Amino acid sequence: MFYEEMDRFFYLPVGLWLIQILMILFPTLFYQSYFKRKFQSKTQRKLGLIFIYGLSILTCMAFPVSINEGFMLDFRYIPLILGFLYGGYQVGFPLLGLVIMFRFIIGGPGIYLTILICVVLLVIFQATLHKYEKYDSQGKRTYALSLLVIAMVAFGFGAQFFDDQILSEREFFLWIVFAFLNMITMLATRHIHESLLELDKINFEVIEYERMHLLSQFSVSIAHKLQSPIRKIQDSVEILQNTDLPANKRFVVNEMNEELETAQNIINDYLVLAKEQQNKKAILNVHSELEAIIHSIQSYAHMHNVELKFFPAIDRVLALKGDPSQFRYALLNLIKNGIEAIEEDGVVEIAVHEMLDSIYILIEDNGKGMSNEETNRIGAPTNSKKKNGTGLGTMVAFNILKSMAGKIEVSSQVGKGTTFSIILPKA
Repeated sequence: MFYEEMDRFFYLPVGLWLIQILMILFPTLFYQSYFKRKFQSKTQRKLGLIFIYGLSILTCMAFPVSINEGFMLDFRYIPLILGFLYGGYQVGFPLLGLVIMFRFIIGGPGIYLTILICVVLLVIFQATLHKYEKYDSQGKRTYALSLLVIAMVAFGFGAQFFDDQILSEREFFLWIVFAFLNMITMLATRHIHESLLELDKINFEVIEYERMHLLSQFSVSIAHKLQSPIRKIQDSVEILQNTDLPANKRFVVNEMNEELETAQNIINDYLVLAKEQQNKKAILNVHSELEAIIHSIQSYAHMHNVELKFFPAIDRVLALKGDPSQFRYALLNLIKNGIEAIEEDGVVEIAVHEMLDSIYILIEDNGKGMSNEETNRIGAPTNSKKKNGTGLGTMVAFNILKSMAGKIEVSSQVGKGTTFSIILPKA
């Protein structure tokens, strides 16, 4: 019995299949590790994909395993499928033509089955390929494996139909091993592709981070140097404001003072954003912090004819961990934005809720609101609807809250107002 099993195993054309597997894996490694780094244009990369996958297809079809007359087991559909997945139609169509052309040169009745399988795969790609990039990692893996299984099942049934022979036990065992090796090779090749793509992405992010870090250091240095001349000019403007000036000149001086304050605020916001020193973590009482913030901005709200309403949670001893000054800066900025968004008499409501391990802080105004496009861009620099605004203040506020493991959701409707929902973990 043992010798029969060994005889069955050695019957398998392991050598031929190993050649095919290596000729799929090796060109993939070569492309990702050398060719892709050397050639940067999309056209060159797609030509490279056509070349490596075309070479894999030709090698697989040149060393087939014949099961019946004219029908051969090889791994040609793996590089064909991967060509469509990673290169799109520009790579897939030439590979499809190569498979059919080379199979036609080989000859035999299997050519009709090859054409049928290629047509089936093309129909599936036409219907589903545009969704491939939207799938997660598991979905992409399942998609690629499903296409391979469809091709193998179609080939298996087609070979029996055209050949009109009964499948022997030895041939069935051959099919099982062949299918298993196909799936393992597909998964391995995809894994190599995805891993090397991820490494490229990480490498790019590291280089980009280092570049941005140098630019940030340079920008911080410039911002610090700008503060001194701005203060001196502000002092000079203040002296001019205290002198007797004609109305038209006093207007110009006041305009200068406003512009200098705007510049100073932009620099301060940027320095807060770029600050790299460690935050002074402390346990903060949410209600105490909010009451202090509301008290400090109350006069500013009165100037804009805006009423501030505070709705505390039932539990007045809600705590979170963070830097007190930065936490106050973030909420003060968002409340200030709400006040400035109200063109006439209005209300800004601040509410605190507790849910399980989270603290919800809602800041709601009945101002002019924002469109969906504006809501999606909020928190980005240079995005501001205010005169002379840069959007840096809101961006800094968002970054501070995110550094506290917080989440910020924004909902807004034009003419009805905006709501900031801040979710922070309890201390």
